[in-house]
Order: sequence, then structure tokens, then C-alpha cells
Amino acid sequence: MNPEDRLKMFDSLDRIMREREQTRERLNATLQEFTARLFAALEKALAEISTRGTPGIGKSRRLKHPSGGGREALQIYIEDWSIIFVPMLHFARPNAADEARIPPIQFKEPCGRIAVFLTDDPQAVAFYDFIIFQDDSWFAWGYGWPKQQDSIAHTDFEALAWELLYSFTKDIVTTWHTRDHTTLAMAFDPKHRGYTFGLPGDEHRV
Repeated sequence: MNPEDRLKMFDSLDRIMREREQTRERLNATLQEFTARLFAALEKALAEISTRGTPGIGKSRRLKHPSGGGREALQIYIEDWSIIFVPMLHFARPNAADEARIPPIQFKEPCGRIAVFLTDDPQAVAFYDFIIFQDDSWFAWGYGWPKQQDSIAHTDFEALAWELLYSFTKDIVTTWHTRDHTTLAMAFDPKHRGYTFGLPGDEHRV
């Protein structure tokens, strides 16, 4: 390879990597803003619910992300189960297999993400997603409840927090274990749930 071709290749490579770095910085700032406003709104709504004396709704708590850098997740408690919002550390394009109702062009753009889990089981899979795009727009998707807003700046986060808490609480499904999965040890164990729980569309048989 002659020096001129090598220089052209380097210039192109350098430009690509600098553009990616700028994209990551921009997405990180956008994700941090969205996360901070969503978590604050959820905490405010939970505080009001607690003040009104509603039973079964516990306090929330912030969880430090193992990656450090001040990153946090948020865990909220409803009866004896919890929901955990976890901002993802890395950025990637949305997965078209999720069938999220976003413009096709945005499947090709890197975005930030907050994954939401219905349990604190480390092997649990996410049941809800917030996808935050470079243009400050965002999309939420999961269990048949899509939510689209124009931009972070025009989002009513307090209304969003109330809608989420209401939806999560209203839609929870609890189902007893079948008899052939109900042991005497389970019946005597005060820490063991005698039921499974999930959201509409979930199939729980054990």
C-alpha cells in the first residue's frame, strides 16, 4: 500500500471513530437526562401515594450500577414483588425483532435504553423498554403498552410516572402454583411464594 492510500484510509478511519465517540457522548447525556427525570417523577409519585396511605405500595430505592460513574437503577416495590429500571451501559441499534412501532429509519440509529424487569431474579428477562434516540425523541414498548412522545423536552414525566405505576399495578397477574407443584415445605415456608406473577400475555403454569 502506498503512503497516499494509507493516509486516506487513516483519515477515513479516524473520522468514523470520532463520529462514533461524539454519538456516544451525545447519547450518554440524553440518556442521563431522561433517566434522571423519569426516576425523579416516579419517586415523587410514590411519595404522594405513600402520603395518601395506599397499602401495598412500598418505597423505592436507588441501586448503584456495578459499572460506576454515578450510574443508578431504580427499584420500586408493589406488594411482595418489585420492578427495576436499569439504564443500559452501552448503546446499540434497536432490534427489529422486538417489533417496536418506531419509524424504520430509527432501527439503523444507535440509541440509549432503559430495560425494565419485573423481578430481582438475576436471570429474569426484561419485560419493558425505553428507547432514547439521538434527536431526543423516545419510545417505550412492552406487554402491549407502547408509549411515544415527541421529545424529552415536551414530555410530561409526572404524567408518565403515574401512567406507568397505574399500569404496572393494574395489570399484574397472580396465579397459584398447581397442586403437583405445591409442596408441604412451600406451604410451611413464610418466605416462599405460593404463586407466580406476571403481566398480561404471560403464561405461568408452575
